[in-house]
Amino acid sequence: MTTVFLIATSISSIVLQNCLFNNACKTKLKTAKHINSFNMIVYSVCILIFGLLLLKEKLSVFTILLGLIFGVVTMLSNFYKMIALSNGPMHITLLITTSSMIIPTMSGIFFGEVFSVAKSCMVFRLIVFIYLSFQKSSETKINKKWIFYSALAFIFQGTVGVLQKIHQSSIHKTEISGFLFISFICAMVFCFLRNKGVDKTISLSKLTVFIGLICGGCTFGMNYINLKLSGSLPSQLFFPLINGSALILSSIMSVILFKEKLLKRQAIGLIGGILSLIAICFVH
Repeated sequence: MTTVFLIATSISSIVLQNCLFNNACKTKLKTAKHINSFNMIVYSVCILIFGLLLLKEKLSVFTILLGLIFGVVTMLSNFYKMIALSNGPMHITLLITTSSMIIPTMSGIFFGEVFSVAKSCMVFRLIVFIYLSFQKSSETKINKKWIFYSALAFIFQGTVGVLQKIHQSSIHKTEISGFLFISFICAMVFCFLRNKGVDKTISLSKLTVFIGLICGGCTFGMNYINLKLSGSLPSQLFFPLINGSALILSSIMSVILFKEKLLKRQAIGLIGGILSLIAICFVH
């Protein structure tokens, strides 16, 4: 029951963050500098919460070093995902970034997990459906810049999952709060350095700051829970389950809340991609 609750909480956090990211990127965050400033608010919330939890933990050199790498990768993952959302449709952007779970799922091979031929076929089908969703139209505004940023988000988000698995497969797996505390400090510093020298007149509205604080709570929840579960559930179940469920709900929200429309080919690509993600969870 505890595991089910954690999974539900993680999925809810991801969906809420996806919706808030999409709204902020399309209406409030006009430049890369705005996105970095917004993410600094998100990361500050995580630093505060994980800092309090860290009081009960010890930190190893392994956790500190891996945490620094995780922080940079997390920052780049969020940054390029948000840039992609600002340049393209939410439903297809999330299909691409969510499909990055292929990377940590396949990495399970290096942790003693078996990756079957059937799962390989499902991964190939997923790639085919993603390709089908790439149909340019005036509604979706699909362009090369959007594809480039989505590809970068795919790579970095997939790497996040691999790093989670590495930490939770080590003898330092209990150092969750310390690992994430170091990670978000690193991400915060990275954002600050990227904004160094920026015109000080650039500022965020109170509503944007509020959205950033909520996203910070979501980021804390999904990172803490996902890191914990990645060490207790098989990669081939955990990553498709979390990401696939979040994708389905986020796609529904993109239509209901953001009134995004799908061409026939895009609808086939999205539905097929979702079904492929689900199939990866269950095939042996």
